[in-house]
Amino acid sequence: MPSSLKLLSVELCTLTRHELLALLCRRIEKRAQTSVFTPNTQMLLSAHESEDIRCLLAASTLNIPDGVGVRLAARLHGRALESMSGIDLGEALLSVAAREGYRVFFLGAERGIAKQAAENMRARHPTLHICGTHHGYFDKRGKENAAVLRKIRAAKPDILFVCLGFPAQERWIAENLSFLPSVKLAIGLGGSFDVWSGKICRAPRVFQKIGLEWLWRTVLEPKRARIFVDIPRFLFLNIKKS
Repeated sequence: MPSSLKLLSVELCTLTRHELLALLCRRIEKRAQTSVFTPNTQMLLSAHESEDIRCLLAASTLNIPDGVGVRLAARLHGRALESMSGIDLGEALLSVAAREGYRVFFLGAERGIAKQAAENMRARHPTLHICGTHHGYFDKRGKENAAVLRKIRAAKPDILFVCLGFPAQERWIAENLSFLPSVKLAIGLGGSFDVWSGKICRAPRVFQKIGLEWLWRTVLEPKRARIFVDIPRFLFLNIKKS
């Protein structure tokens, strides 16, 4: 992996935003299938505790660090990471897709959310070609999954955004990407469709810039309050290993 850092046994890509987008574009043009996951503190703690999750993250082409906790841990190892959340990476890829003519498919979230997110993104990027959408409420291993795969194959996207939540989206990409020959880049983006559709309001820009978007999301979704325990525990584990 180019320019990487290992945290709690997970290899993380440390390229800048510009370097990363250039790399992903090169891989798309070379038609090299690429899977991208965006591990945050919770995901890395899960990998630390579970060999299954650790192997799942290791199966991706690139793991892009997401969140203030990961950046703080990197500093403990003498590395400075550029701030780039999963949703920021997704929006940057949509801009690239609109410019380069890449076809994009949205998979995930509740019924109607991916479709609304696609409409909103088309309005923002008039040249963007979102060639299909599908909700995330389907059997991930049965006949419904086979039908979803047929739908994606028929749409022939270059880029596939998958928003099924962790670890379902990572597992789905790992198990199904090889059945989607047109897809050259598949990336798990958590709740991005909820934000792009307008269902959830993203944090004000000032929260994003200072790395406190997680705090805004916790206020809106109190079930995320576990992060107040996870970040200190994550940093403690990294101090022990540094």
